[in-house]
Amino acid sequence: MNENGAFIASLLDSSRKAYAAGAVTRFQEAGPEAARFVEEWGFNALVDDTQIRLEHLAEALACGRPELLALDVGWLSATYAAREVPPELLRSTLACLRDELAESLPPGAADTARAYLEQAIEGLEREPTASESLLESDEPHAELARRFLLAVLDGNRGDAEKVVLHALQEGVAVSDLHFHVITRVQAEVGRMWQAGDVQVAEEHFGSRIVEDVLAGLRTRMERGAEAGSSVLVASVAGNLHDIGARIVADHFEMSGWRSVFLGANMPVGDLVQAVHDFEPDLVALSVGLAINVRAAADTIAALRAEFPGKPILVGGRPFAHVADLWKDVGADGCAPDAATAVRTGNELVSAGLSES
Repeated sequence: MNENGAFIASLLDSSRKAYAAGAVTRFQEAGPEAARFVEEWGFNALVDDTQIRLEHLAEALACGRPELLALDVGWLSATYAAREVPPELLRSTLACLRDELAESLPPGAADTARAYLEQAIEGLEREPTASESLLESDEPHAELARRFLLAVLDGNRGDAEKVVLHALQEGVAVSDLHFHVITRVQAEVGRMWQAGDVQVAEEHFGSRIVEDVLAGLRTRMERGAEAGSSVLVASVAGNLHDIGARIVADHFEMSGWRSVFLGANMPVGDLVQAVHDFEPDLVALSVGLAINVRAAADTIAALRAEFPGKPILVGGRPFAHVADLWKDVGADGCAPDAATAVRTGNELVSAGLSES
């Protein structure tokens, strides 16, 4: 992690709402069109949204990685494009945030924050495009994924289970159902939320259906010969998502590992205690969003203090988009999917055994 950036991040954290309100006020006073935007969106709603940008800026600064802020801004730009929100709104609010921080932060800190925000603003010069459906392709089991998606969107748990269990009976492997069907459908529902095609309640209900389907698959999946190794899998504090982590834990079990799955939003102290209690050979941490990166670094630092030689694996969207970010948070490896997590986990544990 970046010491100077972490200091600036602490300044942002301490007065985030005040900085956000100042930026929105600047935007509101920029002219009649901006004032109309604020009236339509609501002043407090724009302040809340600007605070999220500040959270991402703080994460990027703490890591010394402006790419993390650019990743968030790029995602938001695509969201605005999908929902037909004028791109000027995002560009202007970011510029006002830059100017607010330039006046409010100490000079050196202000210069650094400005550089990060300007890089993100420059990225907006590229024309934003709404993301395309992940299921309109000839990928393996695409038709199966489409039928599963329809059942999930209909809120029909029974049909969703039937689609998956019938595929299982027809010889589709659990690992293929995980990767080509469930994971892709989860991503597609996320894309649909981004485009405004589904609401939060629909997305949450769909996730509960997916969890039930995964539980049904778990009772039917074949487990390999006992590997003699164990893994503890958890989402870091602040990460409220755990379906991907659940799939990772199941893949380790299919490979003969004992898996201890702790789920979402694990506080650091409780996770450290769990490692004491279960004594896993490997810890695998899910880091869903860029705003979870500092939590990952804090968790890993706490684990290192108690278990210096314990291999730690991370995964999640930030690591998929920012090269070698896993090294910045102190992990031993990174995996973009469940199958890679098992392979990397085997390598890390084997390396540790050979050194001991």
